[in-house]
Amino acid sequence: MAELRSALLALHKSLLAAERRQVERVHGRLGNAEFLQIVSDPVRYGWLKPFTELLLHFDDEEYAGDLVVDARELLLPPKAETPFGRRYLSLMQREPGLVVDHRTVTRLLERRPG
Repeated sequence: MAELRSALLALHKSLLAAERRQVERVHGRLGNAEFLQIVSDPVRYGWLKPFTELLLHFDDEEYAGDLVVDARELLLPPKAETPFGRRYLSLMQREPGLVVDHRTVTRLLERRPG
């Protein structure tokens, strides 16, 4: 599970980096605090919430769900009819690094039982 958690964290970091590049194209260079304030906006970045919550569950000992099943549901494949899937797929078309990180996660998910 530690390997999957690390891969998911790397993917989350790549997603945030991709979003930051988009925001900075419009608004110019931002400090970390400014960017975090922007991405905490639930209207504009609410699409990222399911992925962020999945990561938080890795550290939640009381979580009753199955993290592998939840990760598969979210990412294998991303569903274009959901806000997360729609934005995620759009970013993957523009960001080759996301495709690499996504593939790393999917390989780990495909190997794990559950």
